[in-house]
Order: sequence, then structure tokens, then C-alpha cells
Amino acid sequence: MEAGTDKILIRRAVEADVDALAALYRDTILTINSRHYNPEQVAAWAHTASRTDSLMRRMHTQYFLVAEIDGRIAGFGSITTDGSYLDFLYVHKDFQRMGIARTLYIALEDYARRRPAFFIHAEVSITARPFFESQGFLVLKEQQEHIDGVALTNFRMRKTL
Repeated sequence: MEAGTDKILIRRAVEADVDALAALYRDTILTINSRHYNPEQVAAWAHTASRTDSLMRRMHTQYFLVAEIDGRIAGFGSITTDGSYLDFLYVHKDFQRMGIARTLYIALEDYARRRPAFFIHAEVSITARPFFESQGFLVLKEQQEHIDGVALTNFRMRKTL
């Protein structure tokens, strides 16, 4: 399946998206992030997808975007309303390497610049680090995130706007 950026529709997330977003989040962790994390870490992380109340809250309190291709949700991303913290950026396991993350990121950065934010911070997985570096983010520090008692390595990153 191929898609150019002209076929990617970016829109604001709506409440009806929550189950599809949770499934995309879980499935991406189970398949894509499993390349860089062990089974215990992947299971703990993927289990957080069941917290749809937290996802719904973020949809209401952040600038939260969905990417669609041919009517299917292919990715999503969010940034705080002040534009300073990029919270989510996930691409469906079946839509990797099609420009979806970049298209979402550009829209989120544009939003941040209009705030105006001077920096964007993100907590980035091992898997996502190369993408964020390609967008101009720098690693501030490697850190351990704990989910249900399981430690996962991620990176605090920042981009100057």
C-alpha cells in the first residue's frame, strides 16, 4: 500500500475515534515497538491502551489530530494547547513509512509555532528516536519510564523553534 501526502487527510480527533485510536496505539506497540523492547515491557506499555478515559481526556485538552487514508485511521498525534509538549505521535502498523508521522508532525509543529512556543519537548521511545532526530530534535537525556512496575527506556528530547 502506498500513499502520498496528498492522500493523507488530517483532521481533529472526535470522541467516536477513541476505540480506533486505542487499538492503533496497542497494535503499534505490540508490532513496531517490539523491535526495541522486551516482551514484558511491550505488554505493560500496550496494556495502557485500555485506559481510554485518559485518551479521551487528552482529546479534549490537547490539540489532537488524526491522519486518515481512504477513510481508515492511519495515525494520530497531539500537543499541549500551549504548543510546548508533544504527547502522542503514533502511526498504524500497516501504514508505516508513508509520510504519515511527518505529515502529522508538521501540523503539530505549525500549531506550536502559532502559540507561539519556543521549544517542543517530547518523551520519545527508542523506536521513535531516529524520526524525532530527523525532525531536528536533540536528546536532553535518556530516562527510565515505569509502567505498572516495568521500566522502559525513553528519551527526553527538545526542538528549538
